[in-house]
Amino acid sequence: MQRTEPLLSARSSDEPSGIRAVLRRWTDDEHRLGYLMVMPALLLLVVMVAYPFVVSIWLGFTDTRIAQQATGNFIGFENYMNLLNRSVFADKVIRNTILYTVGAVPLKLVLGMILALLLNRRFPLRNLIRGLILLPWVVPTSLSMIVFLWLFEPTFSVLNYLLEGVGLAPVNWLGTPSTALFSVMMVNVWRGTPFFGVILLAALQGVPGDQIEAARIDGANTLQRFWHITIPAIMPVIVVSTLFSIVRTFAEMEIVWILTEGGPFNSTHMIGTYAYQLAIKNANIGEGAAVSLFFFPVMVIIVWFQLWYLQQRNNA
Repeated sequence: MQRTEPLLSARSSDEPSGIRAVLRRWTDDEHRLGYLMVMPALLLLVVMVAYPFVVSIWLGFTDTRIAQQATGNFIGFENYMNLLNRSVFADKVIRNTILYTVGAVPLKLVLGMILALLLNRRFPLRNLIRGLILLPWVVPTSLSMIVFLWLFEPTFSVLNYLLEGVGLAPVNWLGTPSTALFSVMMVNVWRGTPFFGVILLAALQGVPGDQIEAARIDGANTLQRFWHITIPAIMPVIVVSTLFSIVRTFAEMEIVWILTEGGPFNSTHMIGTYAYQLAIKNANIGEGAAVSLFFFPVMVIIVWFQLWYLQQRNNA
């Protein structure tokens, strides 16, 4: 007994107590540790995303205006009905947003795939070029748009100088309704293509090389190997990256607002720019929130369909 008592007392003194004991229980349990690690990100999402989203839903059903001391009155779907009765929203904003998204996202996907295939090959300074490719996507929008304001300038732009060099008339790229939407769409393609390129390049690294080699031995040409092996292998990445790009492009605001502010004659107004104009410029927070949430049910359907496709693919 005399020999065991010191051992027991020493062992008991090594046991943590108080806060240390609580931390030990959380860190020793994998499930509790997982919740602990996720908590900061979850808290950030709740504060920065979930709370503003819920507030915007409520504001869309009120007549709240800037400088009011309290939230406006509940008016139901009146804001949404007013939007449908406005020719600018019904004829311009909806049309421009759909054309902008449908035109830009597929083009970014195709160009990003070509870029990924090129970067997947071996060539000098490959790693450096892979890093430089991301510059259009990581450079601040306001900084890069200064360059495009100069490129699209009707008098001294490089584009018009090249057109005049081949005998064509200069174009007022951002000042003409027929070319303004196309111009801002091409800027979005320039900025978004590197995102697809890097994401698809990472996916190409995981394509099984033995399957491609087996198909080559069986006589499949390059296009057949790409279509029947590479594309199915990276399809989940294509779906997820396309979904992310659709959401981002649908809510585009910075590029359009800096270049055209929705003009000329509302020919480039999107959901984001029109919501900003109503909410901030016109001080009508309620209608601005209604504009930003107008296509939310459509986006939910798109997201659900793509996630359903991925689930079906995983179960197959």
